[in-house]
Amino acid sequence: MNHEAVLAVLSNSKEEAKSIKEIALAMDLEITSHIDWIRVEQRLARSLNALIRWGWVACDRRQQKTVPRLRYNAYWKTELARHTEQCEVPISSNDA
Repeated sequence: MNHEAVLAVLSNSKEEAKSIKEIALAMDLEITSHIDWIRVEQRLARSLNALIRWGWVACDRRQQKTVPRLRYNAYWKTELARHTEQCEVPISSNDA
């Protein structure tokens, strides 16, 4: 999964943070069956976890409004990612 593509669809603020499903829909990823959704979710989760480790993305655990016991992660860009976008520095997934 391309990290720049993931960052491109993330919001800049915590208030407008997106879930993995919202990110997948914004990226127009093909989710036609349950197995497709599982694969997309796993790939996005790996990419988002790497971006969190590198300090590009922040995550918050939230409770869904319609189902009280269901919780999900919401993701948004950190100040580092917003600053880097302004400087137009490409993200490298290779640790040199």
